[in-house]
Amino acid sequence: AQAVRRIIEERFGKDYAADKRWAICGDMNDYRQRVKVAGDAIDGYRFEVVDEALSCINVLTAGGFCENVVERRPEMNRWSFYHTRGPEERHLCQLDYILLSKGLAASNATAVPDIIRNGQPWRTIFPPGQEVERFPRAGWDRPKASDHCPVAITLDMT
Repeated sequence: AQAVRRIIEERFGKDYAADKRWAICGDMNDYRQRVKVAGDAIDGYRFEVVDEALSCINVLTAGGFCENVVERRPEMNRWSFYHTRGPEERHLCQLDYILLSKGLAASNATAVPDIIRNGQPWRTIFPPGQEVERFPRAGWDRPKASDHCPVAITLDMT
């Protein structure tokens, strides 16, 4: 994250980078928040939003350098990845990002990203109201489109 920020600051100038139009997109393999999943299919699932103390994403968003526009979505609906190591460790989290420069985010203040979850395997536990129609041939664990959900946004670049 530090290297990415440095590259952008060197390209646009440290004092001007946030006001330019650029985006950082992709799997950052880190999260600032997760949704813990407890319970089971019989007694029902419970979901709890937990903030993380440390995240490399903070390096990029510090000082208003850029905005994680996925955070424009409700907290419970920001996840792009389901992690499980059995019933004792399950959570949903955002690993896939669209980070917009302060300038680009400001000129697209009402744009909210879509998270496409139709390719998730059947073992993924969805919070209430977020269930989707799975793509044909999605299995319990495999086949699946990906273990990550694509994140997409439409931006006005004029």
